[in-house]
Amino acid sequence: MLDDLRVLEVSAPSTMLAGSILADLGADVVVVEPPSGAPGRRLEPFLDGIPGLERSLTWNALNRNKRAITLDLSDPDGRDLFTHLAGKFDIILEAAQARTPAPLEGIELSNRTIRCVVSGFAHSGPKSDYADSDLLVMASTGTPAMTGDPDRPPLFHSVPQSIMEGGAETALAALACVIARDRDGQGQQAHTSARIAAMMSALSVPLAIGSGNPELTRKGAAGLAPDARIPSSYKCADGYMIVTVAAFGPSFGPMTQRLAKWAADEGHLSREIAEVNWITYPADVRNRIASPTQLHELIRGVSSLCLGKTKAELSAAARRLGLLVAPLMDMKDIAESEQYRGRGLFTPVQIGCDGREIEAPARFAQFSNFQIQTHLPAPTLSQHTAEILIDEAGISSTELQALFVHGII
Repeated sequence: MLDDLRVLEVSAPSTMLAGSILADLGADVVVVEPPSGAPGRRLEPFLDGIPGLERSLTWNALNRNKRAITLDLSDPDGRDLFTHLAGKFDIILEAAQARTPAPLEGIELSNRTIRCVVSGFAHSGPKSDYADSDLLVMASTGTPAMTGDPDRPPLFHSVPQSIMEGGAETALAALACVIARDRDGQGQQAHTSARIAAMMSALSVPLAIGSGNPELTRKGAAGLAPDARIPSSYKCADGYMIVTVAAFGPSFGPMTQRLAKWAADEGHLSREIAEVNWITYPADVRNRIASPTQLHELIRGVSSLCLGKTKAELSAAARRLGLLVAPLMDMKDIAESEQYRGRGLFTPVQIGCDGREIEAPARFAQFSNFQIQTHLPAPTLSQHTAEILIDEAGISSTELQALFVHGII
């Protein structure tokens, strides 16, 4: 699909997904790392829980289908080599940090080169000098305020989510720049803010407040039962399920009605509560026809119902009864899913110098006219340095040795 594009990625955690998407779509992506290895090689988790430059599962997941070289961009000779290489590539990906010059600052690029820079925050504005840690970037999006139970602190992502949000948008920006260059023949520059990218994934938060609405909070079902927790997840016999209990109105209320009836049929809820009109319940509470305690009872009944059922049993009942219920899947569930297996969503990949093979997700998207395939495992440190510098930069074997001796590669 993109086999006519060449990408030079100055590797950083926030560039990895951008390069990965372009590589999966067929672009020739070459990763540039410092001689000590890119920061992404030190991201958890590690193979067998043992750290090592070739053992990061995050690195291996986000760098398949790429080649890699080492080059010290702080050294004048390293920068000269990069400038020479850059002239042979269409797209340059790099990351910038607040109060720190971008890695390619001062390097002159061709007027046809597309340069895409990703950072935690925008170059200008009140947060432009914030440190771009994942915690700060994601907190600044407003989304954690909506995550978790109202009587506990907000929940944050268990993985560095901001680098994923910024990386995905950077890939889109790069392709938009290619379209613009195809139109006018001029190179383009794009800047992606991971914070803005993450806000775009949760538009309800910034749009609601920006439109003059009250700030959104983790308050449950519109204040219908202010003294009760209205959980979204419920413990079951073998894990947890997402169950939407507080769903009302003509569209979703009938689902709550069926859920309540099922809980009553199984002996976990009184028939009186099951027969409450859950379709009109919010209006009935406001008009004092119904009581918040009825919702409390429904939550307790559903909690009791779930405790005695497995994920599979609850999922089957949800399909049968038309309920808003889904399993909270851990990695073991995902690996063993018959549906995912049947759709071919896993592929064997090699990790590290010893060529150990593990299973990994096969692709980020399914196309009708293009098949994403893993044709290269994630590169080991400096795996393609000699090949690329000799073939692309015209470096002799003697010069290559000198560059290595002086720590430039």
